[in-house]
Amino acid sequence: MNIEDIKKKAKRISREFVLINVGIVLLGILLVVYPAQSKEIICRALGAVLSVWGVFKIIDYIKLRHNEIFGSFALVQGCALLGFGVYILIQPNVLAAFITAALSIILFIGAVLKLQYALEFSKYDSKGRWFQAAAAIVMIIASVISFVNPFGEASNILMMFIGISLIIDGVWDLLTIAYISKTFKEAKEEFKKAGKKARTKKSTEYIDAEAVDVDDNN
Repeated sequence: MNIEDIKKKAKRISREFVLINVGIVLLGILLVVYPAQSKEIICRALGAVLSVWGVFKIIDYIKLRHNEIFGSFALVQGCALLGFGVYILIQPNVLAAFITAALSIILFIGAVLKLQYALEFSKYDSKGRWFQAAAAIVMIIASVISFVNPFGEASNILMMFIGISLIIDGVWDLLTIAYISKTFKEAKEEFKKAGKKARTKKSTEYIDAEAVDVDDNN
């Protein structure tokens, strides 16, 4: 893999990460605005996504079935995804019971990610490590509160709390991406300046050496 391939892969990963966090922010807004209906909306959206994904898998199998022999399980995958998707669309309440736990896990994953950022930043003595460590602690507390649910029967309040936490989590990660991008650009510029300075110094030394040789010959 050459440098250009690495750059393209890094950009693709960065774009995917941005899209994921934008999705997390939008999910948080949904929970805050529609706390009562949010579980059903999420379940139906998930069912629709699985159904569409399953249809695409089945179409892929139909297109490739003449070119592959026992090499693709797209038909099985497609039918399974479509089956799960349709079932969730028909019976969204079956999955709704697990939504709170799933959202709490997302918050915990976000906390672990920020902790990793803090550890990575500490290698380079970056000021961002303390902000990331603080964010990790906040998100860990938020995920624990979501799991424990101190709000009792007030499920709407829990949904709004998780929604606000997800918004903070997503926005924080987007800011972190921007910070990392800025840091890399600054480091790249410094590297270029250092390389340019080194080349200039080398050229000057070469010219001086040639001048000395000329003087010696004379």
